Amino acid sequence: MKKISYILLFSLFALNTNSQNLSNLKTKKPITNVFAEYSMLEVEFFKNGESGKFRSRNISSYVLGFNANIPLSNKLDAIGTIGMSDGFNYNFLTASLAYNLSSNFGLFYGIGTYFIDDHRWVPQGIDGNEPSNNDFGMNFGINLMLSNSVGLTMKYNIIEEKEEPEISSMSINGLSFGIILK
Repeated sequence: MKKISYILLFSLFALNTNSQNLSNLKTKKPITNVFAEYSMLEVEFFKNGESGKFRSRNISSYVLGFNANIPLSNKLDAIGTIGMSDGFNYNFLTASLAYNLSSNFGLFYGIGTYFIDDHRWVPQGIDGNEPSNNDFGMNFGINLMLSNSVGLTMKYNIIEEKEEPEISSMSINGLSFGIILK
């Protein structure tokens, strides 16, 4: 609950200061959105962090965050996103490019960093490297604005890509559906 309070407070602060700091883009004003998503993740992990006891689970997660959408041209936008997940716990910061097919429908592709803070995720160093809960991932999807203030989003997240079965490395991938509020 503490995480949700922080992100709501931060997003309200961003909504108030966003127009003052970024509106000098030749009348193309940035748009700040708040979003909530339901995510269905396929997570492969080691039971209790032990090698050899590999598990694969489908885990439901809820995502809350906000993004700043900065128009670069009539068809291309840059999107910065920050958020958190509950159910399978992780926080993320991503940057995306969106291609607008129409005024209310667009495709996007993004990359970012994910801090995984879930008890089931126990990283192990490979080839002498130190283990880390920070991971680099990507996402792609579609946005559909139903009105000037409400929209839908669907995306596929690849936080940690699957490896060959004999390597037995942990992975997180999943599909999420959500609502966008301007």
